Amino acid sequence: MKFLMVLVVLSAMTPSTQVKLVVEDSAGIALKDELVIVQDLRNKEHEVLRALTDKDGQIPKLALQPGLYRAIATAPYGLWQTEVREFLVAEKPARLALRVRPTPTHGNGDIVTVGTKRKKLKILKTDGQPASGAEIYARDRDATLHLERWYKTNTHGETEIEIVSEPTVVVIVFDDSLTTREIRDKDVELTLRLE
Repeated sequence: MKFLMVLVVLSAMTPSTQVKLVVEDSAGIALKDELVIVQDLRNKEHEVLRALTDKDGQIPKLALQPGLYRAIATAPYGLWQTEVREFLVAEKPARLALRVRPTPTHGNGDIVTVGTKRKKLKILKTDGQPASGAEIYARDRDATLHLERWYKTNTHGETEIEIVSEPTVVVIVFDDSLTTREIRDKDVELTLRLE
């Protein structure tokens, strides 16, 4: 019983950060009744929130523990394309604007690769030095295929990743910063510099 009480007290002492999410169109106009889903990626995509945006395009403010999260904005009936974005929660309050685009009348989604295609990926810090120990999260563009993979760079800032779709989105977490890029199988050199 004492152990349980200590866990409750420790979890209450862990500081949380206020995060404000808003959904807008490409012109910055707030969108009402967009479904927003927030997932904790460190906790096997545990769903933290599912809510509709209000008239100001906002959902209730979230108090989140530091870590890596995913926000998904989607609309019923396919009026807007689904927007997926990973974000990093640190100690400072944050604002995240999800920009959605109108759904085209036709088009192609992700192309799922057949078989295993692996590519060597090198991550460089802003000064051009290898980003040793960078964590890389790879997924398909719409985060719908459950093909997510985690990787970590070696001392040379390198790792080998699996191309899970065309394109594959890589989310790089290094020193409390986040960089997101799309990569394709046809890309010859996969050296990415952090922002």
